[in-house]
Amino acid sequence: GSSAPDHRQAPREASGIAPAVDMTVDLPAGRLLVVQQHLPFNVAQAEDGSWGGEWDEWDLLATNTQGGRHMMGSLNVEVLFVGCVRTRVPPEAQAAVAEMLAVYNCVPVFLSDALYDSHCNGYGPTVLWPILNNQIPDRHAGGKGGDGTHVSSLYNAYVRANDAFAHTIRSVLRVGDMIWVHGYNLTLLPAALRQTKLPAHCTVSFFLHSPCPSPEVWRVIPHRSELLRGMLAGDVVGFHLFEYARHFMTSCRRLLGLGENVGGPTGGGLCINTGSRRVTITVSHVGIDPDVLNARLRLPETAEHEGRLREQCKVGERIVVGGVEMLHPLQGAHIKLLAFQQLLENYPVWRKRLTLLQVCFPDKQRPEQSAQQSAENREVVRRIEEAFGPDTIRYFEVGAELDAKLWTKNTRLALFRAVDVLLNCAMKDGLNLLPFEYIHTKHSQQASGVVVLSEFVGCAHVLNGCVRINPFNLEHVVEQLDAALSMPPSERAARLSKDHSFVASHTTRTWLHVAVQDMRRTAALHASGEASSSRPTLALCSFGSEMRAGQQLPPLNVEALARAYVQSTRRLILLGLDGTLIQQEKVMHHRKMFHDFSDHSLPPPPAALHCLAALASDPCNQVYVISGRSASDLEACLGNVDGLGLGAELGFMQMRPRSGKWLKRELSPAQERWKDTARPIFERFTLRTNGVYMSWQESAAIWCYHNADPDYGRFQARQLTVALKEQLKGTGVSVLHSLSKCQVEVRIGAINKGVFADAALTEAHAGGPVDFVLAIGDDDDDEYMLSAVTARASGPAMLERLRGRLFTVAVGSKDYSHARFVCESSRTVLQLMQTLRDGRDASFRS
Repeated sequence: GSSAPDHRQAPREASGIAPAVDMTVDLPAGRLLVVQQHLPFNVAQAEDGSWGGEWDEWDLLATNTQGGRHMMGSLNVEVLFVGCVRTRVPPEAQAAVAEMLAVYNCVPVFLSDALYDSHCNGYGPTVLWPILNNQIPDRHAGGKGGDGTHVSSLYNAYVRANDAFAHTIRSVLRVGDMIWVHGYNLTLLPAALRQTKLPAHCTVSFFLHSPCPSPEVWRVIPHRSELLRGMLAGDVVGFHLFEYARHFMTSCRRLLGLGENVGGPTGGGLCINTGSRRVTITVSHVGIDPDVLNARLRLPETAEHEGRLREQCKVGERIVVGGVEMLHPLQGAHIKLLAFQQLLENYPVWRKRLTLLQVCFPDKQRPEQSAQQSAENREVVRRIEEAFGPDTIRYFEVGAELDAKLWTKNTRLALFRAVDVLLNCAMKDGLNLLPFEYIHTKHSQQASGVVVLSEFVGCAHVLNGCVRINPFNLEHVVEQLDAALSMPPSERAARLSKDHSFVASHTTRTWLHVAVQDMRRTAALHASGEASSSRPTLALCSFGSEMRAGQQLPPLNVEALARAYVQSTRRLILLGLDGTLIQQEKVMHHRKMFHDFSDHSLPPPPAALHCLAALASDPCNQVYVISGRSASDLEACLGNVDGLGLGAELGFMQMRPRSGKWLKRELSPAQERWKDTARPIFERFTLRTNGVYMSWQESAAIWCYHNADPDYGRFQARQLTVALKEQLKGTGVSVLHSLSKCQVEVRIGAINKGVFADAALTEAHAGGPVDFVLAIGDDDDDEYMLSAVTARASGPAMLERLRGRLFTVAVGSKDYSHARFVCESSRTVLQLMQTLRDGRDASFRS
């Protein structure tokens, strides 16, 4: 085995690294836990029964062949590798193996034989991987015969394996550790880790090396929402390309109802607001390590491999077209062979001048597909050899014509040295670094080389000097291959130089440093509170000497509120409904299911109804709930609460406490005519936008697009808003587009919660001086109420009496508010109402 690596070397300089962020928060020195499906260390048992092993030279992150392990020391952080062991280790030997691996900074995850087999060959590779690569199943993903009957059992094993990883990680986790999770087999791991509280200042990052499909494809995945939430449980989610990040964000928005936000907590980045926190989305393409490749290229055995390869293939003066692919339909080796055959048929000039040098290796996770692909490839090879001679093509399969033990990194580099044109015809491939290796190899040779690359390979988006092809158009592939073969030397050199600039500047070292830097920055932001979705709310208005405009609003002090409540004798309580007494997420879900609540009224939770009843029954209290809902809906969900006052349609209709009767504001003829103008506009946009519906109230009209396509619905809403404002000028109505509520609303301008709240406070004060006011709301409509209450309470008639007893509260996160205090959510509102209810009962008992 190899000697144990030192992961705590002094930091080194790295070109292309973004400057370090000035961390203003002191954080403990944590470690980096690199979590993969398998450890980058091959474990073996010796004849004497002892356990040992060596580093896996094919692993991206750990081996010095790709540049990962030997440069981990430059991160200035201790590194631990976490993953399964490929070799079966009996239970009685697991402790000894774990002790041996600890010397190499490796932490093994031991699974039962059945769970390990399912984790390696079950839900991830058979269900998830094909769909990530845009392979939509005929019937149900992963089902044998297409019936999907065993998908649930595969998923259950997938969950158990991710839980086992989480259990192992938690057993070694320390304060300040950074957990970097890799690959589609561990998408649930971030969520599994958060099932219990992590040590302080720990950061979880997830990196998906596979493509991320569009929402139309992602929605095919069984347990699609669980997988998205699993990844979103990380603090950072990384992708190789912006295309994949965009698909992920759109899937979260469409399938989870979350909105993406540009300009996230890392500064100039992307993020998703989950409601309770913000998840940073990063884009960073992994690279290769030029220094390590240079060392390998200088080895005598690499030159010897190249010489034997040229001699064995009898290349001579022929131009060599070549490549290396897995035996899987998506890898495109079969398309490449067909394109080469058609090139020789259609362009006779190349028949004696070309040799195709193709190496294929089996897909160990999909042996049946590999065998079928091998048979198809060999049939095309046979036709080419019969038509154009055996020197025209050299086809090798690892494990057949090519001994698997002889197929090493050095052999592959030798092949690249011999190849003049690298041809890749993959139909889908998320991460493929072989073009990077080829470009660097040709540059180090000071030789010309051309990369003909499928546009469906991830690196085709970053290698701008390559010749891009569409593998689904065989004639196009042949034409582009002919153009590459005929390319002037100056153009070949220019293209190679352009791509080598990217390869040289975007290395494994760069990628590692950027990833760790993102985690460190996120940890600092979490420690300072800036990564939370709850940003500071600033006051919009002053109240005596207690509050100044522009001041950061403090959290509501529930004890002070309860004390003022008990000490007062005439109280006014004004409450919003949706988003205040009922969680906004439940409101939105209910609207999607039942549209405008008709016959399906959504009441507050039973605990909130109980508190409302208790507060409204107190003769010292006047309690109102004010909402934008219709009078019939508001009465259906709250009409049974004795003594409760109601304000419907933002106060256009009201029911005073203990009256049981609705009163309606009178409208002028001009205020009633606006509907005749607005109706045809609404109808035109409703006809053109699938999934929208109208809600007509006595004082308002609401165009709702909750069930429409999110992007098209938002676009149409903006156009509708413009059209309504233009046509309704001078009618005394206001037109508002609410992105959070997915609606366009037209209301009479003189009607809002502020007018209602001012009237309620004035009326209550007229019956005797009010000495306690509580107003709570969450959205822009409630801001009118909070503003009006503050303005009225600031007048000379009430200011002194309400000093220390005026509580205007904004629910949730917003930039500015007319409130004096903030509280986190509707759950917090329920808790403070319970406190007031209990305080009332206590005062009665005393």
